[in-house]
Amino acid sequence: MLHLLLLLPLVVLAGCADQESAEGQIRQMIDTAESVLEARDLRAARSLLSDAYRDAAERTKPALLRLLGGYFLRHKSIHLLLQIERIDLQDPQRPGVTLYAAMAGQPFADLDALLALDAALYRFDLELVREQDQWRVAAGSWRSATREDFLGIARP
Repeated sequence: MLHLLLLLPLVVLAGCADQESAEGQIRQMIDTAESVLEARDLRAARSLLSDAYRDAAERTKPALLRLLGGYFLRHKSIHLLLQIERIDLQDPQRPGVTLYAAMAGQPFADLDALLALDAALYRFDLELVREQDQWRVAAGSWRSATREDFLGIARP
């Protein structure tokens, strides 16, 4: 499940002209990635990772995709809710993203309903890279999150 969520903040983007447009494009990327993962579309997910991807556990892109494919086979229904805590554009070629993700196996109407399902909650710290005019995940780490972490972002 953690491997699936690592792919959440990814989708193909056009180039960024300035920090404001880059942030907007990254936010749109995260929305699109959420849809790709809920649709269990492994082909679309493949294009979201850098070929040079390596995470803290030394997983590579092929290894992560195998785990994701296995997850898709075991879970016929995936429902996500993402909350962005921070987009760091200090290095415009390698922006950082911190987000919280909630995952459940059944549909939910809103945040309260999702939390009532006892959804799995995670914090992701990701590093993006531009390759061939697209943003892709180059590195990432994750850990469990609490409801308080998630609600602090969802309800400022």
